[in-house]
Amino acid sequence: MRNTVKRISCLLILPIVFSVCFSCAANISAQAEVENFIEADESDFIKWVDLNVGAKLLKKISALDIKYHGTEVDFDFCEALAYLATKNGNKFSDKADFAALDKLVGELESGKKISDFYGENKYYKYYCEAYSAVFSEMIGEYKDGESGETQYGVKAFFPIADGFWYNHYDDFGASRSYGFKRRHLGHDVMGSVGTPVIAMEGGTVAELGWNQYGGWRIGIRSHDTKRYYYYAHLRKDRPYAADLKAGDTVVAGQVIGYLGMTGYSAKENVNLKSGKPHLHAGLQLIFDESQVKGSKEIWVDLYGICGFLSGYRAKVSKNPDTKEYVSLNTKISV
Repeated sequence: MRNTVKRISCLLILPIVFSVCFSCAANISAQAEVENFIEADESDFIKWVDLNVGAKLLKKISALDIKYHGTEVDFDFCEALAYLATKNGNKFSDKADFAALDKLVGELESGKKISDFYGENKYYKYYCEAYSAVFSEMIGEYKDGESGETQYGVKAFFPIADGFWYNHYDDFGASRSYGFKRRHLGHDVMGSVGTPVIAMEGGTVAELGWNQYGGWRIGIRSHDTKRYYYYAHLRKDRPYAADLKAGDTVVAGQVIGYLGMTGYSAKENVNLKSGKPHLHAGLQLIFDESQVKGSKEIWVDLYGICGFLSGYRAKVSKNPDTKEYVSLNTKISV
């Protein structure tokens, strides 16, 4: 029994596995997990986020945010998510949460604010900050790259270009063994070699080159520095969009590379020995610079977000001379 307690204690102090291990502990509720985190944390930044909200709920909340934007109804995407997570203990259910949202909207239409319900609640404050780190730049004002007009709405994109097939399922946390046994902290989207890969959000290219595990990959840090998007296993020989380099600024919807199956090799430009072509898409949250690299990294499940963004795909056109694809409908935050 004593050894078991020691082992559990060790798991609780490994920040990199917070997003996986806590959700596996069936005897501890999600609400209790957040309470343990809040009570134990003596610093001023978040060290753990468990993102498990589904695509249907994200679509409904985004539709409400867009509907009430510019009106007297005080509806906010991130605050609504925080309200639901506080109410349901971070255990989302479409049926129950849809009903709770409808009731909340009725209260807001009568003049109340979301903060009137849980404004001083410690869980609500935690979820507000956590969800803002994830979603704050996914909905808002943007300049449409095609029309040049300023609009309000969803300003992020699905990572696979429009018109190209894909398939995906929730594989976050699945076992991986190359190099060492570990959890898969990304989301794999299956597709064909050469499919244009799209920047989900604008930012700065922080990393570009070969990685033993991810093969040819791109790392993009969001402009507010809260998010790091990781696109891996890109195409052999010509993995990147022409002239893309580290330090470049990219916009949401821009073609940044091409789907492939490289990686799992210390030698550069090598395809996986097994498996199928796919994009490994990862999202890392950064509340403090100490979380950029190492054991304090926070990676979240992109399955729900990708399902949500599947309705927002960038249109592309192929240059017959260079064979390169270019985006037709980028979005620039304003």
